[in-house]
Amino acid sequence: MKQIILFVMALLFASPTLANDIYITQSGDTLDLDIVQDGQDNEFGDSTTDASLTGDLMTFSITQTGNFNKIDIEIDGNNYTGTWAFTGDSNIVDFTCDATSGVNCETVTANITTNGDDNEFEIYIGETSDSEDLIANFTITGDNSQFINNIDGTDANVTVVSNNSSSL
Repeated sequence: MKQIILFVMALLFASPTLANDIYITQSGDTLDLDIVQDGQDNEFGDSTTDASLTGDLMTFSITQTGNFNKIDIEIDGNNYTGTWAFTGDSNIVDFTCDATSGVNCETVTANITTNGDDNEFEIYIGETSDSEDLIANFTITGDNSQFINNIDGTDANVTVVSNNSSSL
């Protein structure tokens, strides 16, 4: 009996951390969404099923802690404020704030920070119709990270701080 209990306890402590996959399609104004994901291999949307947020006056914040996490999100709305924080290695962010059905991502405030190595950020704001008032702050701490952006705005204030030895 003692051996069975020890075996069950060993299985509990040896079990891997499970990933959380979140897929949201949301439409409507005044969204306030906060997400926290801990562990590795977590996803908020992916290459086949984006997370999609549509509406005005949106606030969306996400914190991911761990390695190999991913965000693939499209935001469609006139006013968006977001704070994104990542800690860990080999994380991927694909963020699009675009125009659709008469909304243009006109006023966008985005603060994105990461601390870790080998992270990849692809940021597209105002692709089909320009953003009117953009304030974007990106802080990247770690080695071998990529920051790719395509920003179309009439008044775009973008700050990128890279605290590492080998960002692309």
